[in-house]
Amino acid sequence: MPLDLSELVSELNCIASDISMDKGAVLFHSGDPASGVFIVRKGEVRLSLGIPSDLYPPRVLGPGEMAGLPATLTGHYSLTAVVAAPEAELGFVPSDRVSELLECSPRLCFLAMRFISEEIARVRTALKETPPLSHPS
Repeated sequence: MPLDLSELVSELNCIASDISMDKGAVLFHSGDPASGVFIVRKGEVRLSLGIPSDLYPPRVLGPGEMAGLPATLTGHYSLTAVVAAPEAELGFVPSDRVSELLECSPRLCFLAMRFISEEIARVRTALKETPPLSHPS
């Protein structure tokens, strides 16, 4: 059963500032210092490793989804996020505000922890399903 993050996204959305982006705008690159969480309100955002990868194929996030939470909690973005719709309306919550919200609500902190745990499990599953690299003899 997928994790219901609507409560966490709703609370973050309440404190988010409005931003509009055009298609192709990069929200963050892999390796960038984390600045905060982006909430997709309208349009789509594409998450990828920034290079072609069968191990971790790109994902498209739509309204009600967020990008950047794991990075906000760990310090650096591990994926690249690009606006994938002609016009996107997003909310943005800076890292310090995300931390304040999670510190004040054990329930929201637990949801964030579950979300990150599921992300880790998704990567582990992808790694298990990837055939081992062959090494030249």
